[in-house]
Amino acid sequence: MRKRWTLLIGALGLGGAVLLSGQKLPHHNQLLFSLNQRPDSLWHLFAPRFLTAFNPTGYNNQPQFFSSYEIYLTAQLPTDTAQTDIYALDLLLNTITRVTATTTPEYSPTRMPDGKHFSVVRVEADSIQRLWALPIDRRTTGYPLLPEIKGVGYHCWLRDTLLALFLVGNNDSHTLAMVNPLQPTLRRIAVGIGRCLQKTADGRLAFVQKLSPQEAFLKVYDPLRGVVETLTQMPEGTEDFAPMPDGAYLAGEGSRLLQFHPRRQNGAWTPIADLSPFNVRKISRIAVSPDGRLLVVVVQ
Repeated sequence: MRKRWTLLIGALGLGGAVLLSGQKLPHHNQLLFSLNQRPDSLWHLFAPRFLTAFNPTGYNNQPQFFSSYEIYLTAQLPTDTAQTDIYALDLLLNTITRVTATTTPEYSPTRMPDGKHFSVVRVEADSIQRLWALPIDRRTTGYPLLPEIKGVGYHCWLRDTLLALFLVGNNDSHTLAMVNPLQPTLRRIAVGIGRCLQKTADGRLAFVQKLSPQEAFLKVYDPLRGVVETLTQMPEGTEDFAPMPDGAYLAGEGSRLLQFHPRRQNGAWTPIADLSPFNVRKISRIAVSPDGRLLVVVVQ
């Protein structure tokens, strides 16, 4: 049975947080912003809100919009020293629901194309990372989606018959592979990729490929043509980003949020917001709602 509590979304005014003894995963907060686009095509953030007041000193990461008003995320409460579970935040009902309460950690909740299931990376009892499918209505306990494929770190659905996988490698030699879940034969696309895999508005896959810890490039893979295109160099030390409905990309650099559009702003990253007034030191993961009206940033 799922547990549901009232979700308190507070006005921003974040102070420092102290990690509790025994907590294995680092503390992160999540901030929610509304978005609109100015006449100069730059995206503007307003109406900031503190999204993770339910877990103010715990691990709150990997947000994904399942709809324009519902966010799934991975959380570890301070009382859990190893376990992570999936939580759902309903912004209309102002509630939070604990979706999973298993004995194995789950990460990276992602809505599946059928609209009835979501996929997660589950660290099984033998420490093998596999992709699982869980029903959104929680009527069953789910099933391994690709039981023969091990070492899945992250994933992204392009359509019901095409799935992008981040396969964990040694010495940062992580592999991007594509697979049809109905005919699970891996097709390797790139090596040395970052953790962020995102579907673009035109159905391509955006990802980051690293040449070194300091040098990485934003790229897109077109599954119809089978080609990879390099868009631009990422800000130093950054591997997370979010594609926007108009073709732009958002990424963090320290406390600043940057925007890049392949056909605007001279193809360069342009600062659009500074979150340091909220005691934000570093922006990592970013998620944008399907309608482009809301933005979640994971911050430290």
